[in-house]
Amino acid sequence: MDPSFDKFQPERLTVKEFDHWLVTVRTKQVTLGAVVLLLKRIEPSLSGLSPSEASELPQVAKWFEDSASRLFGAEKFNYIAAMMKDPVVHFHALPRYSQEKTFGGKSWTDKFWPKVATLEDVATTDEELDALVDAYREEKP
Repeated sequence: MDPSFDKFQPERLTVKEFDHWLVTVRTKQVTLGAVVLLLKRIEPSLSGLSPSEASELPQVAKWFEDSASRLFGAEKFNYIAAMMKDPVVHFHALPRYSQEKTFGGKSWTDKFWPKVATLEDVATTDEELDALVDAYREEKP
């Protein structure tokens, strides 16, 4: 895979693969269960999506939203497509919560609720990432 994908750690953090997209757990958990919806090829612009890539995106978002709702009790979702540093179309997909949640023995608070979340640096341990990967991979619709 192209080195442009390295920061997303797809070999380790992919939880679901579609024809054109990967869903990877986000390394910095701004909110519990945050993921990246990552196009599987290098494309720097949203306008460069093929019709089949674009038409699959709602299916990817539905899988994510359904999974995060069942697993963590997500109430709403924010999608951020900043694409300032990375030459690949991707969306930071953030589950949103009005109340504190517990997962993996830790309390998680959505400090941005009810406003739009921001992509800030958040320390997330390897153990927390692994637990999230396992939860998403084991999720049955």
